[in-house]
Amino acid sequence: MSAPTTTGDVADPVTAMLQQAKAASGGRLLALHTDLARSPATLAAYLGLRRAGGDYGTLHPAIRAAIMLTAGVVDGGDYSQAIATQLALGAGVGAQETVAVRAGHVDDARTAALLAVIREAAGNTGVVSNATWDAATAAGWSDEQLIEAFVYLALTVFVDYFTNFARTELDVPPAPPITTGGQR
Repeated sequence: MSAPTTTGDVADPVTAMLQQAKAASGGRLLALHTDLARSPATLAAYLGLRRAGGDYGTLHPAIRAAIMLTAGVVDGGDYSQAIATQLALGAGVGAQETVAVRAGHVDDARTAALLAVIREAAGNTGVVSNATWDAATAAGWSDEQLIEAFVYLALTVFVDYFTNFARTELDVPPAPPITTGGQR
């Protein structure tokens, strides 16, 4: 069950931030947003991460979504995986490809090297081995791009931790299950 959400008597700054969240989410206010709005500081922190990626990000939306899918599966975040799946589909990624990314099966060696950095960082509180980082730079990712990827990792962790903390109900289609050999 979701934590109590805001009512119509929210302060104007919160209303303005909720409008930003709604606009950034295709015109739909999510349970995530209304739960975040219970604390203006928390909603502002979330929007700041979203805005940083949106305003200054250089990575392609499909790559951003792949980063979030990878981070979400590592930290077990159902909400972020559902959202990232929708973002990936919107960026032209096929549904089966979103499952493959979450399962760690990426055909493109360059993308796989980037996602190895994310997988390692998400599983080790941000720590990435020199070998993994060097493999990503050898695959053609710049330090700037790898550091930018952290924005999407941080956003994913923020969403997953918050939705677990606030017990936010999943109000978007869940990510398709990861299957292996026909079994879950």
